[in-house]
Amino acid sequence: MLKQIVIVSLLSLVAHANMLSYFQEANKHLQYDKTYSLYKQSNQLSQNGIESSRYTNFSADVGYARTQAKLLDHGFNTTDFSLSDTLDVFGKNSYKIEMLQLDVQSKKASLSLQKEQLFVSLVTMIAMYHRTVEQQGLYQTLFNKQNKIYTKLQTLEKNGDISNLDVLRFSNTLSRLQAQIVSMENQAIKMKKQLKLYVPNQPIPSLHHVMLQGSKKAFLAHDPRNDINRYDAHKKSVQAKGMEKSYIPTVTTGVAYQQLDDPTSYGDNYSFNIGLHIPLNRGDFKEAEALKVAALSSQSRSIEMKLQRENEYISRHQAYVNAKKELAVLQHSLVAYQKSEKSTKEAYLKQYVDFNTYLQVLRESLTTKEQMIALRYQRDLEATIINAIGSGKIYE
Repeated sequence: MLKQIVIVSLLSLVAHANMLSYFQEANKHLQYDKTYSLYKQSNQLSQNGIESSRYTNFSADVGYARTQAKLLDHGFNTTDFSLSDTLDVFGKNSYKIEMLQLDVQSKKASLSLQKEQLFVSLVTMIAMYHRTVEQQGLYQTLFNKQNKIYTKLQTLEKNGDISNLDVLRFSNTLSRLQAQIVSMENQAIKMKKQLKLYVPNQPIPSLHHVMLQGSKKAFLAHDPRNDINRYDAHKKSVQAKGMEKSYIPTVTTGVAYQQLDDPTSYGDNYSFNIGLHIPLNRGDFKEAEALKVAALSSQSRSIEMKLQRENEYISRHQAYVNAKKELAVLQHSLVAYQKSEKSTKEAYLKQYVDFNTYLQVLRESLTTKEQMIALRYQRDLEATIINAIGSGKIYE
């Protein structure tokens, strides 16, 4: 028993590793991490720009004028040059750096959400692909078996033991079954091509039976949507505080030089100035109040988003449990269906039962097998997603 548990655990780890490797290749192909890295570099440059402009925000002005004086035989020139600097001595714009830092964190949370959505989409597509391939194999096996029976029916018809109508009805049923096989094959080909768009150079991994290892606590510990909402609320709050500081003055300093050719003047002028720029606009304060309300609104959504995440876990976990229970019931009844299918086939070939009875038994057996395939992949799909989110590896 212990040996079986160890083997199942190892298979779970291998399946998870294969799926994780496939997901990482898709993430690399879509360049999610590269896009985030470039944004982070751009953001850091913006922060450096704000920091450096705090004390070095220079501006230069140059002016030239030509004056024609009536009392002089000729005009004279006036050349003005000034250099000024605006100093954020009181840290008025420091909130902008904090805003940019929060933008990076928000972008990181958005990246985590992208990765989670990508992983869930890939696992869902892979489960559907393998489910379709397995169903196609189930239908193909059924077709092969019934085709052998069809050959026997043709012999019975020649001997006069069965009517031509029964043989024709059986042939039509085989044709419909073959059409379903072709349809499933086309679906599988389409899904394989779609998966190749995400990962061109790796085979599609199998979705083996995995044990549910991710706990509810671990699952809820990773919630990119709630993180994005939290950072959004924080950004609004920081922006509001920054706008409230709009009344803080900025210091301006400068030097000026004026060159005069006017012979009646006392020569060139030199000056140094320092001043305070104090905004008096009250509009910023009203906008700050609006941002505070928006921040509170975002914060209030936190509880709602946590409930949504918890409902997501409950839904996936319950789907896993239900699939596991239903699969156990169907596995128990499958033996009975197989016995019924075998005995009904023999009875039909001896004409003890009619074609409709035989077809009904085949349909019931086929439906049960299809349900078992669907339930197996549903069980493994939910377990794979819960385990991956709970481990946090898909966000790395």
